[in-house]
Amino acid sequence: MASDPTEPISVSIIIPARNEEKNLALLLDSLSRQSLKPLEIIVANDNSSDGTARVAEERGARLINLKDLPEGWTGKALACFEGAKAACGELLVFLDADTCLEADGLKLLLKLYEKHRGFISVQPFHRMERPDERLSAFFNLISFLSMNVSSVIRRLNRPNGAFGPCFICGRRDYFAVGGHEAIKGEIIEDMALARLAQKKGYGVNCFAGRGVISFRMYPGGLSPLIEGWTKNFASGAVKVGPLMFLVSFGWVTGAMSGPVDIIKGLATQNNYLIKLGIVFYVIFTAQIYFFLQRLGNFGPFSAILYPINLAFFIFIFLRSLVYTHVLGYVYWKGRKFRLKKRT
Repeated sequence: MASDPTEPISVSIIIPARNEEKNLALLLDSLSRQSLKPLEIIVANDNSSDGTARVAEERGARLINLKDLPEGWTGKALACFEGAKAACGELLVFLDADTCLEADGLKLLLKLYEKHRGFISVQPFHRMERPDERLSAFFNLISFLSMNVSSVIRRLNRPNGAFGPCFICGRRDYFAVGGHEAIKGEIIEDMALARLAQKKGYGVNCFAGRGVISFRMYPGGLSPLIEGWTKNFASGAVKVGPLMFLVSFGWVTGAMSGPVDIIKGLATQNNYLIKLGIVFYVIFTAQIYFFLQRLGNFGPFSAILYPINLAFFIFIFLRSLVYTHVLGYVYWKGRKFRLKKRT
């Protein structure tokens, strides 16, 4: 049962954190500047070996130190669940430690919840500083398509999960569906929790976070970027329904056709193919640039050089197939996760 919309809602911020000393400081500083103050900020420290706990305490957050990871649990799921059990607010706002809120961010998130209720997820605006970070372009595009944020056929296609960095729901609703305990072994816990909520009859809505919340996704270099996206693919985070699969497949195939036609035309000295390829290249460059501006500070070169990003996307997809069907595991943040067989 949702709370009375005429009454002010008390908000508990829950931050699962494992070795997030630098990121956590930025997030907690952004929370201290909010125009709407939360009831409490809870940091669930998942056996960090850096100064995560110290940063939380210095900035006045309520610290929960997790014990050794129980069998069958993933670290983030346990951190979220323990944080939720300790929370006193009516509304639970789960934030990844690498996110940052704009000054009115929490107020805007609350307005989204008051309008839609159920389970809300918001994908942060992607801040990037190095060229290799922009290799995430197509992953962002496909993820948004799978979540149906920008779909023109939204009524025909429900969101296929949720964005984990920012997840919002009522405390009663959270425990009514079983919370993270019900999906404790899932590597991509946000997707699993959203799908569970849908099965239980709750609404799930996904939104873009530009002007509300942002994050820097893989600041540690190319290696964690490859590891992170391989994990997401292999564990099913980048997953679309049948309708969106057809749309995604057709769109990616079309994006490939421009560069391929140009190369073929140059190789065979076929001017018609070259011109046709240029037309498709320009069309898809414009489309990609338009959508990427909503998702992050990718800049025009991410669109102009999109064949590089597309090639990287295909490489990660093939790599994930090896981990999924041959190795049966992935690595993330120093932990080895066995992949469940999909039914």
